Amino acid sequence: MSAVDNVIQFCHSIPKIELHAHLNGSLSRSTMLQLQRYHADAGISDKTNAFFDEFQIGAGDTRNLSDCFQVFNIAHALTSTPETLDLATTLTIKEFQDDGCCYIELRSTPRDTAHMSKRQYVETIVQAMRKSSLQDIIATLIISINRSNSASEAEEIANIAIEYQKKCPDIVVGIELSGNPGVGSFVDFENALTRARNAGLKVALHCGEISNPEEILQMLQFKPDRIGHGICIHPKFGGTEDTWNLLCESGIPVEVCLTSNVNTKSVPDYSSHHFQYLQDANVPVIICTDDKGVFATSLTQEYSICLDTFKLNKSELARLALNASKYIFASDKEQFVKDKVHNFIQKHNL
Repeated sequence: MSAVDNVIQFCHSIPKIELHAHLNGSLSRSTMLQLQRYHADAGISDKTNAFFDEFQIGAGDTRNLSDCFQVFNIAHALTSTPETLDLATTLTIKEFQDDGCCYIELRSTPRDTAHMSKRQYVETIVQAMRKSSLQDIIATLIISINRSNSASEAEEIANIAIEYQKKCPDIVVGIELSGNPGVGSFVDFENALTRARNAGLKVALHCGEISNPEEILQMLQFKPDRIGHGICIHPKFGGTEDTWNLLCESGIPVEVCLTSNVNTKSVPDYSSHHFQYLQDANVPVIICTDDKGVFATSLTQEYSICLDTFKLNKSELARLALNASKYIFASDKEQFVKDKVHNFIQKHNL
């Protein structure tokens, strides 16, 4: 076995924790083909002809962060019915399990379609997670508010999240704000997020995807439980001393998505990624995929890239997974997940 294969095998074997994965962005080519076949068999037109090559954004692609939001329309067309959304959820969770993931918080924005309401959208995902017979992965849901949503839509989504967190606390564990960072303002959604948090939901925010120090400060002062990406917080990446100092002082964990940031041109390459700055400042870091379908990656691949780029040893890499267990939103599952990773570390003398 080559050294590269050995690293990949090791990264695959680590019981990994995925805390930043968008359902529709995580659809693999195989899953999309199954969804397309379902549409064809049911006589449903998806109006996309499943442009799979356009769905994926690789390293040499000329598209940037703003462009990537357009590709989600392809996935949305393929998950517009309860049946296809159920299938997409089930298959995606199975793929993460096959990749060695032991715990996942999938996230998705409830949508009204011709075939289901926002509430039915959430109900479908919840039931798909609940009926899953998978034994080696715990799957939970973070309900997303998209920055393109109106304030009233955000309030509606917050209401649904609160309702389902009460009905299904083992499945619905959080709420988050995501979408095109150039659209809307954080303050427009702060009330909805605050109500959800007061009702018991954990909160994650996409923060610092573009240089906007004023909004970044507002987000960090809101004290979310985690932030996603966190690119433009350090002064070297478009942040300021104030934004960087506040992040370091807050101890808020950052969901890092290496390939996503490189392929969307948010950072020039892996070696220039802000991961190292976060590590050096002892800011908690969680390695995630973001959109494994769009960026043709996997959690195993992200761990492998991290190990190789930042010259980590196997013990340091495994302990990234162990530390991630501290920041999952399903607090009642924390000890189970932590034990799973800890047992792996002990078994391999790491």
